[in-house]
Amino acid sequence: MEIRFQRILLATSLSLLVTLSLVTPTRASESVELLQFSEDPTGEVDVDVDRRTVVEDILDNENFELGVQLGVMSIEDFETNGWVSAHFAYHITEFFYAKARYGQSEAGQTSFEKLVNVPPLLTDEQRKLRYYGLNIGYNLMPGEVFLGRDFALNSIFSIELGGGTTEFAGDEKFTVNLTANYRVFLTDWLTWDIAMSDYIFDTSITGENKTSHNLNFTTGFAFYF
Repeated sequence: MEIRFQRILLATSLSLLVTLSLVTPTRASESVELLQFSEDPTGEVDVDVDRRTVVEDILDNENFELGVQLGVMSIEDFETNGWVSAHFAYHITEFFYAKARYGQSEAGQTSFEKLVNVPPLLTDEQRKLRYYGLNIGYNLMPGEVFLGRDFALNSIFSIELGGGTTEFAGDEKFTVNLTANYRVFLTDWLTWDIAMSDYIFDTSITGENKTSHNLNFTTGFAFYF
């Protein structure tokens, strides 16, 4: 009985040794391969990434601007009338610019002239309004205008403060000008301008001394060079 038990124990031991001899080299080889993969300094990972081309719309650095505008002007007490103007600007920095402005309109009739049969208050020549002055502008909010999902135009909103002279009713009046201007860059040298202005000057044409506010709306184009 004892001899049979020894034979069974010996056979079991031999089976375990054979199994270990077959399994161990395989695991050792796997470890070596894993070590070689992790230590390979030239190993590259092939990642499939979709790349897209980005084209930046860079504006040229022209400092001079020449523009023309058409619009309407509400001359206080003298109806709303057509307006034509032009400007020449120099961009001092990215934010500040100086602008020389000229504009003209022609006043209509007052309510008193329409209701009462009296001689006109002003002659045809005196009804012509001319303004020329100098503004300082500040580019407040640069941005973009999106026309669809894949097309955008650069834009900028600016404010202006200036002064000049208004020739109206046979007299010259010192005038303060306040302007809000919105520009859309159609190209790097052409913009579409939209502006609202207030021309403020003292007047006594209707027999009353007062400060008149003459609102002006214009749109036009400006060229950069």
